[in-house]
Amino acid sequence: MQIVYTHSAKFAGPGMGSIAYQLVRQLYQRGHLQRAIVGYADQHDLPRSHIVEFPWMRLVARLARDRGWLRDFIFDRAAAAYLTECNIFHGWSHQCLHSLRKARARYGATIFLERQNSHELHQHRLLAEEYERWGYREHAGIRSRVIEHALTEYEEADYITVPSEFVYESMVAEGIPRQRLCLTPYGVDVQRFHPAQEEPEVFRVLFVGQVGLRKGVPYLLQAWQKLKIPDAELWLVGRITPDAQKVVSSYMADPSIHFLGHVADTAALYRKASILAFPTIEEGSALVTYEAMASGLPLVYTYNSGAVARDGVEGIQTPIRDPESIAAAIEHLYAEPDLRRRMACAARGRAKAYTWERAGERLLNAYKAACGEESDRASL
Repeated sequence: MQIVYTHSAKFAGPGMGSIAYQLVRQLYQRGHLQRAIVGYADQHDLPRSHIVEFPWMRLVARLARDRGWLRDFIFDRAAAAYLTECNIFHGWSHQCLHSLRKARARYGATIFLERQNSHELHQHRLLAEEYERWGYREHAGIRSRVIEHALTEYEEADYITVPSEFVYESMVAEGIPRQRLCLTPYGVDVQRFHPAQEEPEVFRVLFVGQVGLRKGVPYLLQAWQKLKIPDAELWLVGRITPDAQKVVSSYMADPSIHFLGHVADTAALYRKASILAFPTIEEGSALVTYEAMASGLPLVYTYNSGAVARDGVEGIQTPIRDPESIAAAIEHLYAEPDLRRRMACAARGRAKAYTWERAGERLLNAYKAACGEESDRASL
């Protein structure tokens, strides 16, 4: 197979950029990567002969910080000019309509679309409800064009890769045929993310991600305020987004809540925590849940997080928008240290089944099935 893979964000950076890097790395190591076209990159271990990047995209990304649609549109137009011969083209949702059309027309490529979140319409409904709850207004005109663009990509792709059951079910509910969907969970570096040798000195709840409405942060803060656990801390790691500024400001004076801002390397923070709380409203399959599990942390999470954890085994699943359930789950794990330790051990074991090597195998099996080749059943 000859694969061209495109992604607009910072390659080998945080979040989606890390996912793209890890999957591209797996394709390269298996000898199938023809070319990866990325927005821009810092240090990584892949040969520059296989990577096309646009250094000027760093400035575009900075200027379009909260307008990702603009960054993605500019990237797609640039990436299309650097396509090379391939029989599989893999691009990310919102970023590849122009490129996928060219890859199909010029090279006859089979098109894979990475949908990193729930179906566009499902995502829009959830977020619109959330914004309305908290009095935040989004630019409706721009949003409608973004939705139309995404739906067109869905129509024109041959296959859509999705990272979780939550995303898969949202696609089916919106009419995407199951035979066009490939469930390919993400992964984690179990060497970099590993448990601490000792439990932290205080009970510490950790949240990692953008501190915003989409991540369910207001409900976590409400839950924490209800609990009033003595000698306990809530750490929130990540940039506070504009939509949550007003909500979050009322909790800044609480001495038990620590807003740490962006942290480049979170591995050490996981080892200082007791549990991860991730009450997100809408997600794909959040990397932080994999990383926390690999670090031996039980999860308090929503189904919408796309976590590979199992309710009652590696953590406690709560409904979205439910501070009472979040508070009860946190309190249960606080009061039952033996349960916390059992879940921590189970979480570490579960994470070992979701390494990046296994993620690469799952993705290659999806490609092979599309090309009529035999899959490696052992990796499924």
